[in-house]
Amino acid sequence: MTDTPPRPRPLAMSDIAALLGVSTNTVNAWRKRAAGAKQVEPLPPPAGKVATKTDYWWEDDIVEWARRTGRLKEA
Repeated sequence: MTDTPPRPRPLAMSDIAALLGVSTNTVNAWRKRAAGAKQVEPLPPPAGKVATKTDYWWEDDIVEWARRTGRLKEA
């Protein structure tokens, strides 16, 4: 039997907010405000859409971005 690595978990904006302990408005602000900024690393682009309208991101990508940008509150 082969061990397969676990699949990354897809996250909606509300999931990102819960993971990082902020509001969904904050996540939306990170996404929109930083999109064209050169001094701020923007939220990664969505990995895709659910039902052609709701964006999702992979948890691994968000955790990596949050660590790099100092937004992940580690225990």
